[in-house]
Amino acid sequence: MSKLISKGFKVEFDKDGCKVDDARGVVVAEARRDKNLYLLNVKVRKDMAYIANFLEEGAMLWHEKLGHFNMASFKELDAMVDGMNLKEMPLHRICEGCVKGKHQRTSFPKDGAMKASQLLEIVHTDVGGPMKTTSHGGTRYFLTFIDDFLRKTHVYLLKAKRISV
Repeated sequence: MSKLISKGFKVEFDKDGCKVDDARGVVVAEARRDKNLYLLNVKVRKDMAYIANFLEEGAMLWHEKLGHFNMASFKELDAMVDGMNLKEMPLHRICEGCVKGKHQRTSFPKDGAMKASQLLEIVHTDVGGPMKTTSHGGTRYFLTFIDDFLRKTHVYLLKAKRISV
């Protein structure tokens, strides 16, 4: 809602739902209330080019919120969503996170690689952090142990990278 309001839209709620008006007072979206959920129905007209940038920002937001969902697959979602034309969402933006995540890495050498044949024969460990956000318990680091045989993983949360013994 704050994004809409900062872009000059007016949002009004009542007991039945809500409506979104543009700066000229034209209704651009309506939502009906179903229990405690507002179901949004967006009606985008061709003469409303000024909200194209807002839609583009919205597409990227949904792309990120859906775990970096394939932007082209938004078109397939169109049949599952009422009142929103996802086929027309801008898909040309490049996501920096997706680009970095798709970089190819050199694989580990397969020749001479040891594989565990029994429990706890080989244990992989790593320390991660500091995390940007501190947990409720005050931790910003984590320590992992992975048993090579079972692939079972244990994660321990740490307040500091160094532990005094």
